[in-house]
Amino acid sequence: MNQLFHSFRQITSWRIAISAIIFLGSLACRNTHAQAPLGLFTLSPSGPPAMNLEAPGSASNGGEPVSLGVPSDAASQKWKLIPRGNNLYAIQPSSSDTLVLAAKEGGKDDGTPVLLETDGGKPWQLWSLKKNLNGTLSLLVKHAPDKGLDDLGGNKSPGAKQDIWSYNPDDPHLQWVLKPLDGAKMPSVPDPSESKIAVEIPVMQPLPTDVPKGVTKDFTFTESAIFPGTKRVGTVFIPAQYDGSKPACVYVRQDGYNPAEKAMLEALIAAKDMPVTIGVFVRPGDVLSTTNGMMGRRNRCFEYDGVGDNHARFITEEILPFVAKQFGLKLSDSGNDRCIAGASSGGISAFNAAWERPDAFSRVYANSGSFVAFRGGHEFPTLIRKFEAKPIRAYLTTATHDMENCAGDWFLLDQEIDKALKFSGYDYSFHIYNGGHCTGWNESFPEAMRFIWKGWPEPVQPGTSAPRVRDVILPGQNWELTAKGLGDLRSPACNSKGELFFIDAQSGKILHLGLDGKVTVFAADAHASGLAVGAQDEIYTVSSRTGNVMRYDASGKGAVAAKGVLGHYLLATPDGGLFVTAAGEKADGPGKIWMIKDGKPTSIEAPIKLPTGLAMRPDQGFLSVADGRSKWVYSYQIQADGSLANMERFFWLHVPDWEDDAGAESVCYAKEGQMLVATRWGIQICADDGPTQVILPMPDRSRVIGTCLGGPELNTLFAFCGDKVWKRTVKIHASGAFSPAIKVNGTPL
Repeated sequence: MNQLFHSFRQITSWRIAISAIIFLGSLACRNTHAQAPLGLFTLSPSGPPAMNLEAPGSASNGGEPVSLGVPSDAASQKWKLIPRGNNLYAIQPSSSDTLVLAAKEGGKDDGTPVLLETDGGKPWQLWSLKKNLNGTLSLLVKHAPDKGLDDLGGNKSPGAKQDIWSYNPDDPHLQWVLKPLDGAKMPSVPDPSESKIAVEIPVMQPLPTDVPKGVTKDFTFTESAIFPGTKRVGTVFIPAQYDGSKPACVYVRQDGYNPAEKAMLEALIAAKDMPVTIGVFVRPGDVLSTTNGMMGRRNRCFEYDGVGDNHARFITEEILPFVAKQFGLKLSDSGNDRCIAGASSGGISAFNAAWERPDAFSRVYANSGSFVAFRGGHEFPTLIRKFEAKPIRAYLTTATHDMENCAGDWFLLDQEIDKALKFSGYDYSFHIYNGGHCTGWNESFPEAMRFIWKGWPEPVQPGTSAPRVRDVILPGQNWELTAKGLGDLRSPACNSKGELFFIDAQSGKILHLGLDGKVTVFAADAHASGLAVGAQDEIYTVSSRTGNVMRYDASGKGAVAAKGVLGHYLLATPDGGLFVTAAGEKADGPGKIWMIKDGKPTSIEAPIKLPTGLAMRPDQGFLSVADGRSKWVYSYQIQADGSLANMERFFWLHVPDWEDDAGAESVCYAKEGQMLVATRWGIQICADDGPTQVILPMPDRSRVIGTCLGGPELNTLFAFCGDKVWKRTVKIHASGAFSPAIKVNGTPL
């Protein structure tokens, strides 16, 4: 009996102990999810004027947006930070134990109001803290981690409501200062300067082998007109699921056939991780030597590392049509149905093909891409940041011990590509592996294909674009073809109403584009070279053939305003004067700038190879003159008497790799201070202190000859490309001789 009683006491003791452990464990679990607040804090937008985030006056039931208030000791400006694990926090007003900061109804769009809601642990009620390089914090909402608490475009007036907006670490509207009160403990936030990179090579999960098997067929191609004299071999993979009833998707692989990819493609297609896709594996070309035993010309670097559109054209215009015809295949010609891939120089070649022709390739897999200075690839990080974002989805990898030689450091440059794509809001995935050049190609392949093809057939969307691009473009407002087949269109200018006037150099007519979108003839037989609109909406033209400067009234009747000026472009000034650019007496310059006052022309030699378009800054203090044979736009200071002084070769334009100059033609200014230049690469937009910050290419990739702002609200951007006129609504507005002097502020970096 005593032994039984002793055993019972032991069992009871163990039960009590286990119960206590379970109880304490449950407390610990509960504490992990509902930890004590770190204390009280104020939250202030960075920069002056001083303001504090403020709960609404009646913070009892929630539903009211939070706002800004003049700093005070009021309870409404004190906030509790409650840790919820994984760098997530609930943010409560000090006056409530139930309400938390939230994005209204879980909205994810830019501009979604931020208000107080009853705490339910919802993802849109949780915020992560991200430290910026300048020491400020950004508050990112869990359900939309690319959105942060925004001080509503910088409105720091008392009562300014708050919202969420796309996160950019350099956007001051998303930067906040967290100040602890009364001994509060600052949260631990990762430092962005610390390297946090994953270096593990992925372990590829076994793929099923009991799947339908495709076939491969080899070919030789020797008929290139783009790379003449080259010979190359290739392989085509045709999946078992292809039946020829409709065009198949396409996977193009640089550097030829990789046998491991056949089984992976078969498994991924069978699992519907990617659509029915025909693989085209093609090697770079060689020009064989005509001397026996001697090395020919190796074309790989020339074809793959060149950053023009030659390789993209070679694939789309020669290889894919050849393969389709040779093997009787139907291949999709939509970029949304095509992926292009490669490693090393093949990697940059794949990305460049999509960059040059997103209409032909929207999906990219690049491993250890050679974004270095072989043939201009090192400029890609800059171009990605300046071009309006394109519809490209990319899966990119590099390695910690990647290649390094005279062209650069692959590891560093690939990381620059990563940062640039992030900066411009692209949909991409970037991975760093511990290893050498081209590490992880096969291991990453299945995941790369799943990422690249996710959501297909939904089209790949462009990124959000970089901040300075977003200063110009409007979401959802793209280029629209407004006129075509009109001749050789040049020298557009708008009047105070937003109507456009321009020249058809082919017919010699002055044309008018009305606010109704209709093009009519304003004056026939003008035979002008350049056109400008004056302060009273009068039209001026200049002829490089006759040397006459003409003035036209509203009815289209012209009269000679000056003679002896063989000009190409002209600009009217608010005081009734004119500036005209002209070629020099020698083919390589220097050119001339004419100044016309009261019908009397005088000229100065300009150290410009071919002076073309010109424009006056909105404050009327500086004149910009483009050079059609370089990458420069020159800046002159306009003196009180209208003369020019203090010339600088000032504005720096980007030149396409296959060109010798930017091809700058017409120039105009926005009221907001940006200078717009028509170039080979589209419209380049320069900051007030010189560099190009934005490049807007045309949908058909054509060269822009003329550009100006106009339209009913003066916020329509026009691009003149040969016989076509494109337009789009933008955030900036036209200025001209009809405008009063407007103060120009320094352009943000």
